[in-house]
Amino acid sequence: MSAPPPEVLEAFGASGEPVLMAGGQGRTWRVGDLVLKPVEDVVEHAWVAGVYDAWPSSAVRVPQPLRAGDGWCFQGWGAHVLVPGTTARVVDDPDWFREVHEAFHDAVAGLPRPSFLDDRDDAWSYGDRVAWDGVAPEGAPRTVALIRRALDLMEPVDLPAQAVHGDLCVNVLRDGDRAGVIDWPAYHRPRAWALAIVASDAISWEGADPGLLDAWADGPDWLQLLLRAAVYRMGTRAFNEVAGVAADDEDGYIAGRGRFVELVEERLR
Repeated sequence: MSAPPPEVLEAFGASGEPVLMAGGQGRTWRVGDLVLKPVEDVVEHAWVAGVYDAWPSSAVRVPQPLRAGDGWCFQGWGAHVLVPGTTARVVDDPDWFREVHEAFHDAVAGLPRPSFLDDRDDAWSYGDRVAWDGVAPEGAPRTVALIRRALDLMEPVDLPAQAVHGDLCVNVLRDGDRAGVIDWPAYHRPRAWALAIVASDAISWEGADPGLLDAWADGPDWLQLLLRAAVYRMGTRAFNEVAGVAADDEDGYIAGRGRFVELVEERLR
């Protein structure tokens, strides 16, 4: 991905040479204390920027968005002030990480459902719809078989929905005891589903102890939310498999996600 051009830097008041940042799908650039990245969905970006611009100072840190003229993006780029800290891992401090989840979702609990969710069409939205809306899974046979295994264990849940963060596990920064939350893919689902996604990712990606599923149990529908978290992640991969852009290591992926489904299944018995 090419660096933001000079006119974009000027529009956001950035001065200096852009440096490609680690992570950010290889598309995020830092200029001094500013971060610039391409905007994929102008409507979603404007919604998130508006929420962050009004963010309460007492809550966890979030990226302070920058305007370019009278808008939140310029020539397909958005910008925000750098959030200090390093990427936090659940396994290093599960209690602290859960507190971050609670603090972030307290701050966004009163937001109305964003309308862009109806139009968003990407791998993550597809995974969400397979998990919640009955969309049929399509992908590699082993991935689809594992998704169907989880779907067969599902039962209806009746929980209130709110705005949630669908990818906290790799998007929490720690600076001492202060937390920052970045890269918000917004959904409108039960609050504890966001925590279930963190638990599923921590066990599948970080090697967290399976006891986390019991320690973080959140209400009688917790196991059902864990299943939906697993389907959300597997549905995302299935979408990418159809598109020909899924990551390698299918054996490792199936083993990790399969083990997670087994852990939930054991607790359902």
